[in-house]
Amino acid sequence: MIVAPRTGTIEVHSEPCVGRYPRKEPYIFGDVAPFGPWRLETIDLRRYGKPGDGEG
Repeated sequence: MIVAPRTGTIEVHSEPCVGRYPRKEPYIFGDVAPFGPWRLETIDLRRYGKPGDGEG
């Protein structure tokens, strides 16, 4: 799972095969992202940006 707080996106990679993860599912903050046997509630994840761009 890759969480990108600057863009508010999440990628869940699965089906490992020879050092790669060929399957990738995109999500955005606010979605429920499945990760193996777990489910990540992302509603409370916060975004941030570069200093001075007005994001918190």
